[in-house]
Amino acid sequence: EVRNLVLVLGDQLDLDSAAFDGFEASRDVVLQMEVMEETSYIPQHKKRIAYFLASMRHFRDELAARGRRVHYVEIDAPENTGRFETEIARAQQ
Repeated sequence: EVRNLVLVLGDQLDLDSAAFDGFEASRDVVLQMEVMEETSYIPQHKKRIAYFLASMRHFRDELAARGRRVHYVEIDAPENTGRFETEIARAQQ
């Protein structure tokens, strides 16, 4: 049973974030999502997008190395809906 779903967006990659205060690895899960709406809402260079996504993936790996459960949705995952709202809803199922 998941007690808390801790949402971490790509501009919130901070291991010391208050979002992790009281985090219990056995009952809490970090949710990170790569969604198309985030990469296309303003014009951006492709290298910036690649760096942004790579940073998110490195942060995911660091969280896992520290024993935190992470639900991570990659941008090219077939089930990825491409929107924050629907990915959050999917993670809560």
